Amino acid sequence: MSTAGLPTIWELVAEGAATLPEPFSRAALLNWVSARRPDVGVASIAAHIQLATDNAGHPPSGRAPLLHRVDRGRYVRHREGHRGEDVVSVASGRVVLIGSSGATTAAPAPAALLFTSPGFARARDAAVRSGSPWFVLSAKHGLLDPADVVGPYDLQIGDQSARYRTAWGEWVVGQLAERVRLDGVTVEVHGGVDFAQPLRQPLAVRGAALELPLPGVWQERPLGSDDDAHAAPVVKVALGRLRNLVSRHRHDEPGWSASAS
Repeated sequence: MSTAGLPTIWELVAEGAATLPEPFSRAALLNWVSARRPDVGVASIAAHIQLATDNAGHPPSGRAPLLHRVDRGRYVRHREGHRGEDVVSVASGRVVLIGSSGATTAAPAPAALLFTSPGFARARDAAVRSGSPWFVLSAKHGLLDPADVVGPYDLQIGDQSARYRTAWGEWVVGQLAERVRLDGVTVEVHGGVDFAQPLRQPLAVRGAALELPLPGVWQERPLGSDDDAHAAPVVKVALGRLRNLVSRHRHDEPGWSASAS
């Protein structure tokens, strides 16, 4: 199919932003552009939206921004004076991502508590101890904040097509860039190559490095070690706050438990 004479994706993003009533959703803008350029994949359109957003945490694109994010997945047109105040810098220079894995609770729970496998629990506890920002990688939901309440699901990233994993990687890095500035940051991914590989290129485009630790690098230390005495209270306090956040609304649901993983 010849694209000669067709508007560019950047032009369509600008036109869509000027046309849709504010604030508009990311999905609405994606659909608006896709309807006019069905030959272009969603991942490519999403990448253009990310680059066109003034507070998305990516290196300068060399073009004037078109969008400003006002909430998760919601935008207005860029105006002078927007400063990118919604994206935070990472003092430690490191972000930790933990791939969802293993058994889950029987009912909705915070992402930090939904997955009950020992490996996930070890990685989660070590992420809390590290003091770095951390998030959960979900094959279904993309990037989850630890306190995001979601239901159990059975969708494995390794079982999905190459096209799905490519789009998923763009989506996840886009979500991450809406939370933290990625330029110069190291993103540490726990959960295996299936989770890490789709993130490599999108992270590189935004100036971030990907690090895939060796399996077992966060194995539990022997009981009685010096680190345990200081680390355990920190983890318990952080997880306790997560449980308290949702216990008022979830404690009556059958099958849900706020017990430790």
